[in-house]
Amino acid sequence: MDEPAAPLAHWRFTGTLRTYQAQVLAKLPPGSGDQLHIVAPPGSGKTLLGLLLAAREGGRALVLAPSTTIREQWAQTATALAPDSAAVSTDPLRIADLTALTYQALSVTGDGSPFDALARGRWVDELVDAGRTQAAAETWLAELAVDNPGQYRSGLRRRVKRIRRRFTRERPETIARVLHPNAVALLERIVAAGVDTVVLDECHHLLDHWALVVAYLVAAIRERGGRGLVIGLTATLPDAADGTEFDNYTQLLGEVDFEVPTPAVVKEGHLAPYRDHVWFTEPVPAEAAFIRRHGAQLDELLGQVLSTPDGIRYLEERLQPADPDPPQLAEPETAPAGEAAEAIPVPPSPSPAALERALADDLPLTRSCGVVLRALAPQHPLCAILPPVLFERCTTDDLLTVLARFALTRLLPDPGAKRQWRYVKRALADFGLLLTDRGLRRGRDPVETTLAFSEAKDRAAVDILRLELGGADGPRVKAVIVTDFVDHGNSRGLVGESAAGALRAYDFVVNDPLTATLNPVLLTADRIRVPAPRAVEFAAALTERVGSGVQVRPDGVGPWRELDAPGVGAGRIVAAVSALMSAGSVRLIVGTRGLLGEGWDCPAVNTLIDLTTVTTSTGAPQLRGRTLRLDPGWPGKVAHNWSVSCLIPADVALDDATEPRRLTRRHGHLLGLSADDDGRIVRGLGNALSHEARALLHRVLGKEPAASVDDLGDLVRTEVLPRAATRAAWRIGEPYVAQERETLAVRSSSATALIPTTRVVRSAMPWAVLVGMTGSAGITAVVANAIPITPAAGVGIALAVGAALSLGGAIGPLVRDRRRRRDPAASFRGAAVALTRTLTEAGRIRPLDETGIVVREEGDRMRIELAGPDQRIVADAVQELFAPPSAPRFLLRTDRDDVGGRVSLIGLVAATQHRDLRGAAFLAVPRIVARRRVDAEAFLRHWQEQVGAAELVELQGEQGLALLALARRAPRVLDAAEPRTTLWG
Repeated sequence: MDEPAAPLAHWRFTGTLRTYQAQVLAKLPPGSGDQLHIVAPPGSGKTLLGLLLAAREGGRALVLAPSTTIREQWAQTATALAPDSAAVSTDPLRIADLTALTYQALSVTGDGSPFDALARGRWVDELVDAGRTQAAAETWLAELAVDNPGQYRSGLRRRVKRIRRRFTRERPETIARVLHPNAVALLERIVAAGVDTVVLDECHHLLDHWALVVAYLVAAIRERGGRGLVIGLTATLPDAADGTEFDNYTQLLGEVDFEVPTPAVVKEGHLAPYRDHVWFTEPVPAEAAFIRRHGAQLDELLGQVLSTPDGIRYLEERLQPADPDPPQLAEPETAPAGEAAEAIPVPPSPSPAALERALADDLPLTRSCGVVLRALAPQHPLCAILPPVLFERCTTDDLLTVLARFALTRLLPDPGAKRQWRYVKRALADFGLLLTDRGLRRGRDPVETTLAFSEAKDRAAVDILRLELGGADGPRVKAVIVTDFVDHGNSRGLVGESAAGALRAYDFVVNDPLTATLNPVLLTADRIRVPAPRAVEFAAALTERVGSGVQVRPDGVGPWRELDAPGVGAGRIVAAVSALMSAGSVRLIVGTRGLLGEGWDCPAVNTLIDLTTVTTSTGAPQLRGRTLRLDPGWPGKVAHNWSVSCLIPADVALDDATEPRRLTRRHGHLLGLSADDDGRIVRGLGNALSHEARALLHRVLGKEPAASVDDLGDLVRTEVLPRAATRAAWRIGEPYVAQERETLAVRSSSATALIPTTRVVRSAMPWAVLVGMTGSAGITAVVANAIPITPAAGVGIALAVGAALSLGGAIGPLVRDRRRRRDPAASFRGAAVALTRTLTEAGRIRPLDETGIVVREEGDRMRIELAGPDQRIVADAVQELFAPPSAPRFLLRTDRDDVGGRVSLIGLVAATQHRDLRGAAFLAVPRIVARRRVDAEAFLRHWQEQVGAAELVELQGEQGLALLALARRAPRVLDAAEPRTTLWG
């Protein structure tokens, strides 16, 4: 008997759709494609949306979920829509109109997976390629499996992973060979049952063999004549850094068709309003001592390696490379016979041209060598030609980079430097740099590890809770502290008696008199810890909720006790403790992100303290999503999400960029209220730190003596607003525009650097004077012919008329310049418009509505806002235009008012003189424009129309190097604190 043509056609939803749900259904009509890819945050109603999309298509559907809990949620929601509960199944043996299963059910591999055999065969082949015989390779692997099974399994796992990736990319049909027979039978059963639509929940999991299984299933459906529609739903996109696995994902699901931003769900009242904060701290004394010892070790290393004559000579050679095409010099005159010529060596003068050659060859290394030379020998003559804008403060990374390159290029090839090579190699290993004869490889940096897992962060968690409890909503605070590990297994770089992780964090909160009143519970996969005074009470409460005996271990001492729950899985314990938090008997949970991250839902949680190192586009939003569910017990709920960052004090020379970089990357994936309290919603660090705080952070990282981590912490704490103020700032229920805009912050004063007044006067006057004198001579001749005058009177008339005409000729440029200065925002907008038109004409972007290009003044800076489908491409170009030039093909000279029009002979002659370049202003033409000369010339044309006169200069030869050197000395245009961010709404 044939299946009904449209088994889901009669499913009905009788409720009211949310605005964004209706938008998705309207934008993606039935039959609009074979892939529907939707991104929406947790709690936004993705389950209902996925079911409605599948029901519209009508055919039988299969839902795949990452866990049994989520699978059951799909089944419950589907049952409410279906006319008959029998139309919904979670049984792989009964394929219904809608069947909900887990990904694992489809991708179970057989015992002793053939992947292992294939990986072992690959390993043998590699050994044979390296020179062993087949028999010797087999024997060596067999011995390794017995003598060092851990290393054997590790090598096997690496090769299995590579093989799986290769299968995904090249031969997906071979998946059947590695699946368990039951999984193969299930796939065949699904296809035979007429499933036509596959719904993938939390589809960001589809990065490896799960993506392969789904691709295989969809291909089989289509082979049988089905449509094979794939509907992908996720709260977070996977990270493009996942490489091949990310490619597997995009091949299966394609581009995102619709994204529901978290702020939209908040504004409609379906998620709790929230605000992000950062707590800054310094390493505890023992950790600080460890870091200072590393700093002293680095100083010693510099003294013995780079501060030597050979080290300084290496820096000189890097900064002043030999001219590959030196000019021919005349033969020196020989001294008369009998006269001894005294040879007086004259050191060569520093050459800006040689410096530019070095920068063009390897800008990062040359810059590092320059700042290192200035740090080691500030009086060296070369330091005088290093432009401060490009050669800024010498960082620890600069020192380590130069040390490693010096060791590789000078020490390694020198047989006599073998001992020094070994010394440098061992010393760099203490900074996580592995120096080999193949180059430099980064390992685990103990300083980075010390900061990432600092004990100070656990202490900060206590301080954050104290601050929260002291606020107006203190009695409502229900918090979760999330860590990476139960306890950190790597001791390298970790200082203290206990390892970092959930266990140590719990010890701090349970021992603090105030936070202990929150009845903190520690949850890991195999541990439950509770405050000692209430251990028996908690054991009884858990026993009641899980239906099995939970006992207090009898050997406990101190402020906490451990509970035993034999036969009860971690999932049931987590659910039970979450229920206790909702009831209010527990107000603080400590655990790992593996247990309390994705998939954990406890609506009562309103405060997250993130002690993890997660920064991915998947992990960061997933963690923040734990606090955003609406709480029935607190209708006015507002969530606070805290990041904790440990910074090296400004008075310690050693520095580390990983903590601020981690902070920036994490918040680059998050949209939230601006910390400047201006009602804007932004993506980036601006949603956690005000502009003032970001500027102070920049000064702390720059090691300014007047800046301190304590001052930064004090400033941030004063900016923590009451939760009621945050709720009001979200303006829940008010209309909104779901649009993102890229923004760039520039310094208002930099507009004068682009068009200096003195240059306008100098460039205009020669032409004006030439015109004035010529005109005055003509007018005087006419007057003399009409009226008899004395020669003296004629000269007077000529001078007066000439002066008037010269002044008149210069007025135009001055008026235009004054107009630009009264409205410098117009110059910046004009620059963005010029780039947009150029990119559009070149076919690099789609046509952009120029009304979406707006410049707003904010005190001493301006914000360039860009909207449109390709706004990020335009923003990248604008950012490159106003950034210090690296190695551009073209420069745009913007300070000449007469360029592009009529140029006087006097002005032309003056332009050839070096002094004419002293006030020159240059911008680097972005690479996307500079690839083709015709595009660069189009940009010049649009710049002249939108901003003002300019000149396009192609950098060639010595003259090009000299101009580039001038361009690099220009003051910065972009705001240093946070030049780029994203606005929403």
